[in-house]
Amino acid sequence: MLQYQTIGFVYTRTCPLSCRHCIIESSPKAQGKMSKRAAEQYLTTIARFSKQVCFSGGEALLYYHEVVDLIRTAKSLGLLTSVVSGAGWVRTDKAHIARERVLGLKNAGLDSVCLSWDQYHEEFSPRENAELLAALVVEHGIALTIRGVAPATQPKPYPTYMFDQPAEFRNLVQLGSARQLPAAHFFAFEEPPYGTCDTVLSPVIEPDGNVYACCGPSRFSHESSPLVLGNTNEETLDAILDRGMRDPLLRALNLVGPRGLYELLKATPEYAQFFRKRDHYGSICNVCMDMTDVPEIVAALRARMSDMEGKAMLAAAEIRHKLGRVQNLPAPAPRKLQEAHHVG
Repeated sequence: MLQYQTIGFVYTRTCPLSCRHCIIESSPKAQGKMSKRAAEQYLTTIARFSKQVCFSGGEALLYYHEVVDLIRTAKSLGLLTSVVSGAGWVRTDKAHIARERVLGLKNAGLDSVCLSWDQYHEEFSPRENAELLAALVVEHGIALTIRGVAPATQPKPYPTYMFDQPAEFRNLVQLGSARQLPAAHFFAFEEPPYGTCDTVLSPVIEPDGNVYACCGPSRFSHESSPLVLGNTNEETLDAILDRGMRDPLLRALNLVGPRGLYELLKATPEYAQFFRKRDHYGSICNVCMDMTDVPEIVAALRARMSDMEGKAMLAAAEIRHKLGRVQNLPAPAPRKLQEAHHVG
């Protein structure tokens, strides 16, 4: 049976930083925290659906001692564990505290850290803080990934290393706090961009019990969207994750991406009637949400995936995926906007 790649906790929406691009809209004033007891209950369920759990936020390490305890619980259940941090809790003038805490995470069994860092983070926290955290994580033998977002204003090529470690950058998505950024920060593609989605099988549980198919964009979806998996206050996490795992639409987004489903759909009457094509797209997330937010389009997609052509497309994509040869087609060259207006 298909397993989720990882399952995430938005353990808190509070963060020491107020990054202008934050898709979760985190800040020191943001409210919402998951209870430790709820997280412990979630972990027992997660172990049946995934091999890994990720503690994120906001800044999960604001609740360091709770996260350490939860890491120990997760390890006792056989789960790999990771933490996403923006290093807002780190201070170079108190490096001994950061060192003690990284050692505590290591001793609890933490497998990896994702350091979230880019120019937007640096507006609120000195670069040296992130550099210190990266060095301590590596020093203690914890796997490190550095990820950030790149605005259209950032010159290419994007850096592949930061703090002497490999780094990954993705295009900025105009959701959450980023909706207030100038249009020049966003790429604009004339056609729906190509690309499979590697996060749609990494659901996230938020403090209010909502469970979303991916980290970030799906929290802005219409409540009828298949990207909104359910709420743990209304049904069990087991039922929510099981239903999502069996949804062929989510698997299709993972295998062929929103553009693949767009191509499958656009020749049908439902496409002409309900799909409103934008004059530009900032990312594959725009295409995904434009389709999944419309119940009639979702129904049409499900129908197409059950016909001969749809089944053949998904079967071929599944084979390519299993063989490890999934290759994205190149995206159309971005067309810069000439006037300041929102892309999303």
